[in-house]
Amino acid sequence: MYVEGGNTFWLRHCIEKGDWAGLLADSCTGPDAATYVGKSAGAIVAGGTVETACWKGWDDPGVVPGKGTYSDWVGCEGLGLAGEASIFPHMDDVWEELVVEKKGEMGDAGGHVRCLREWEACCINGENGEVFVVGALTD
Repeated sequence: MYVEGGNTFWLRHCIEKGDWAGLLADSCTGPDAATYVGKSAGAIVAGGTVETACWKGWDDPGVVPGKGTYSDWVGCEGLGLAGEASIFPHMDDVWEELVVEKKGEMGDAGGHVRCLREWEACCINGENGEVFVVGALTD
């Protein structure tokens, strides 16, 4: 199952309003599960929390009624398909200090943040919950 990027907050809102969280979890866990592949926002929502979408300020939380600020999303759960891991996509050297700071603010959960470089996707083996990264092929 492939879930693309976009506005993380809107994607999480749509999953909640459509009551899709259980369906996605059922489809992507267990012995006959699909492999979940998430890119950008699709990777973030698969994690333990969507809080990492607040870190760069790229996505506008105001698209979701009643949750218009970044502070409204602190601690908001993701799908948990990656176990305790939360995902931070579009990682680049310019974000290293920010990531260290934000992981520290998350306490114990900060130790479970997985960073994805540009052109990488988070893959989760539904049978055993193993998280691995797939990137673009280079010459």
